[in-house]
Amino acid sequence: MFRRIIILVFVLGLGLSSVAFAGRFDFAIIQPGQPGTTAEAQPVMDELAKYLSAKLGEKVKGVYYNDLNAALDYLGKNKPAWSICGLTFFKTYSAKFSMTPVASTLPQGMAKDIWRLIVPANGSDSPEAVQGTVYGSMLYTPKSLEVLFGGKKGGEFTVEGTHKALRMLRKVNKGKISGVVLDAVQYSVIKDSDRYSGTKVIYTSPELPNSPVVWFGKTTDDAFRLQATLFDMDKDPVAKDLLKLLQTSGFNPADKDLE
Repeated sequence: MFRRIIILVFVLGLGLSSVAFAGRFDFAIIQPGQPGTTAEAQPVMDELAKYLSAKLGEKVKGVYYNDLNAALDYLGKNKPAWSICGLTFFKTYSAKFSMTPVASTLPQGMAKDIWRLIVPANGSDSPEAVQGTVYGSMLYTPKSLEVLFGGKKGGEFTVEGTHKALRMLRKVNKGKISGVVLDAVQYSVIKDSDRYSGTKVIYTSPELPNSPVVWFGKTTDDAFRLQATLFDMDKDPVAKDLLKLLQTSGFNPADKDLE
């Protein structure tokens, strides 16, 4: 009987250990406001994990969250080694989760991001005069307005996160909502279209860092091994399609504006 109890405790201990300790290079991509679901993004996470496993010689696993509460719940129970996270997520939670930038993404090859506040064409010309609710995929976290206005006082409007920023732009075009904030990639999709003639840009942010790659805790040799692997991806033909799935042209050194 005692032998059975000892075996059961040993097996349970193994199960608990597998939950408590993540692999050396396990990751969580956290992008509140981006389209899709955790389940839909998992195949891309698996492809990235497979690529890194081959390059680093370690078994790697990864998960994806585009829901803020789900991401916070995950990080409260798990400690991945690193993450690619949204800028406002980093600005809001970097201290809480001890995040250290080690690289930056390059969406469409752009080294910097720019956010634009778009309102109905017959609306106010100043952010200070905007009333009601403004939507945006980056407007989930408490510091989003601070990021938008570069730390200066801006509009007094209410903000609300959305996974459907371009759909919200259509509502702006019809005068149904007060405004929407688009990042540089989103704006590039619509800037040459005449479908949004009922809108106007009334504010353009300073240049902002793109989504950073962060290491949880103090940087180690493992952090620099990961960094070197990411820097080499744009030179690796095998990684070409994977980078497209990750929506980046490659990886740059960490943005100095995050230091």
